[in-house]
Amino acid sequence: MLMIVRLYPKTDLNKIWNYVENEIKEETLKAITPLYATQTEGMMDIGVIFETKDPDDIARFLTEEIVKCDEVHHTKTISLMKPVFFPIPKNKPATTQRYLIRVYTHPRYYKNIYNYLIDHHYSYNLFPIYISYSLGDEDIIMSVAADSKETANRFLKEHIRTLDGIDQASLYPVFRAKRFASLEKLIEQQKKYLAERAKKTPADEMDLEFDWVEDFEQYAMLTGALPGDI
Repeated sequence: MLMIVRLYPKTDLNKIWNYVENEIKEETLKAITPLYATQTEGMMDIGVIFETKDPDDIARFLTEEIVKCDEVHHTKTISLMKPVFFPIPKNKPATTQRYLIRVYTHPRYYKNIYNYLIDHHYSYNLFPIYISYSLGDEDIIMSVAADSKETANRFLKEHIRTLDGIDQASLYPVFRAKRFASLEKLIEQQKKYLAERAKKTPADEMDLEFDWVEDFEQYAMLTGALPGDI
């Protein structure tokens, strides 16, 4: 199963990112596989995504590994339930970047909203990366790629906030990501959760490397910042 461990700082989130980027190594965590970590604009945490057969094995990471980073103030662990991944198309706008959408709703609306997001007909300039229940924090979490923040916000306002049962839905740009597993292993892991319609997509139509924004200056330039603003 997939799990997110969110790490919250005492004061400096960059110190946690530096620890995650430099100290977490796949070979040091035998019972769990760290896949990647992300930092999103507007969320005061670093999210580390793991694949594990036994959720209890996450406790070792928390009690033996992450405690070595003194900057971590507290953590949250979220199980991704029924995650569905979608391939990233090669034919997409050059400015495409990733965003995180967090949805809060009443339990009676979980299934309808989840199914709607999976079956929605997405435009060429906005498409899903993954959709999952994440009932340990928000109710449904969704990673999307869009050609601009305006496009992502328009999708949020017109196609999510208008749904029956939505209490709250928020958008967060992802500006930094670190991949731990090899690209091949990451793709192999994601294939376990691939959407049914996505299984029909030819491999030569997928972009396998887009989803890694490891350079903050590159991100800032792509989103419109001038060199003097960075």
